[in-house]
Amino acid sequence: MLVNPMTDIRVSEVTANFQKFHDDVTTIFPCICSLSSDKIDEGVWCDGPLINNFKSKAPVIGFTYSKVEEALPVVGNLALKMGLSVLDWQAGKAYNP
Repeated sequence: MLVNPMTDIRVSEVTANFQKFHDDVTTIFPCICSLSSDKIDEGVWCDGPLINNFKSKAPVIGFTYSKVEEALPVVGNLALKMGLSVLDWQAGKAYNP
């Protein structure tokens, strides 16, 4: 039997700590869905609505290539301050609070 790991980690509701993180991080870097069409290229997220990425036991968020250097340190530090671990797949590093 094959198991799809993505469907096994999905949840129906966003947990309170992920909701708080989402709300705080989108205050800094708005969801691309909330940007006007002339501002969409200024967004840092590679998909949206961003809240959908948090309907998981292990949320995955991605940045547009051109904004990683700007956004990753800010987002990563916010996550750590909130007690959340961060896995940077690109760098192959994990950060824990």
